[in-house]
Amino acid sequence: MGAILRSLFVVAAVLVLSGCVSSPREDALASQHPPSAEIRRVIVHDAKDYLVDPYSVRDAEISSVMDAPGGEVQFVCVKANAKDAAGGYAGRKAVSIRLVGKYPVGINPNAAACAEPQLRWYPFPELEALKRT
Repeated sequence: MGAILRSLFVVAAVLVLSGCVSSPREDALASQHPPSAEIRRVIVHDAKDYLVDPYSVRDAEISSVMDAPGGEVQFVCVKANAKDAAGGYAGRKAVSIRLVGKYPVGINPNAAACAEPQLRWYPFPELEALKRT
């Protein structure tokens, strides 16, 4: 009987302690902070090279910046609608942008992190303003 109680206690302790460990997703969401003006500027600048028609952007939003697991890389999501190669609007697409410091180092179109309900979004008029420059 004592061995069974001991086993149950160990299982219960493991279950309680496992609830105390946060996942990388939870850690990233907890690290959210608004994107700086410099990060916004760099993304707008790079959009000219990334998008087929950067001057057609509308309905743009930028997410909070989050820390990726490991702490050296951050990422931010951008949602926008822009014309595709056929000249039509393709609908709002999300892309995750990996950052080292304030500089983009990679992208991940339709990243799952960009669909997190807890992710905070901000208007991104600077990206939409490309059409006016």
